[in-house]
Amino acid sequence: MRALISALILGTTALMAAPVQADEISDGKRVYMTKTCLACHGRNGARAIMSYPVLAGQNEAYLLAQLEVIKSGDRLGSKDETTGHYFVQGMADIMHLLSEDDLKNVSAYLASLPPAKPEVLDPAPSDELLAEGAKVYKRLACRSCHGKEGERASNKAYPIIAGLDRDYLIRQMIDIRDKVRTDGNARLMFGVIKRADDEDIIAMATWLSQIDRNKE
Repeated sequence: MRALISALILGTTALMAAPVQADEISDGKRVYMTKTCLACHGRNGARAIMSYPVLAGQNEAYLLAQLEVIKSGDRLGSKDETTGHYFVQGMADIMHLLSEDDLKNVSAYLASLPPAKPEVLDPAPSDELLAEGAKVYKRLACRSCHGKEGERASNKAYPIIAGLDRDYLIRQMIDIRDKVRTDGNARLMFGVIKRADDEDIIAMATWLSQIDRNKE
């Protein structure tokens, strides 16, 4: 009888927990669709414009941490030369519209989505450049935090970098290397990325941008 009661309690708990997760994701989708996120990061977080990141399938903990650090004003990074504004300015300007629950829910929603397909580069990168990018990634031991091909971070607080926009990756790596971006866990990369020159970063970003996470 005791085992039966325990089973019933566990079953009831599971049934109660499921709608909470569903509500979290549906609320996150609502936030994403109504708070202008769609304008830059595209439908389902998978069709970003210009050099903004695709967010679909990203680690939930990392997404939440970045939303919080942008809201606090601690993440700035470089400026867009065409506008003179920080690349994160658009997000920073709307953060007052989002509650802490909004940030948690939209992070859960985006993390639940399938990863975007790799961007199509024109011209297509050469096999030599892709091979060099893989070589640099291995030489710098990036896999210890971001996975063998950037597809699976060793810590949920770290980003998945496979399949991200090439120009976005280049900008973030240079910003961190040059200590323009110093927020949160970005500091952990200082000792590694300082050993990469611009050509290394371009090769590595190109290679990472072409990795299809849907083939995992």
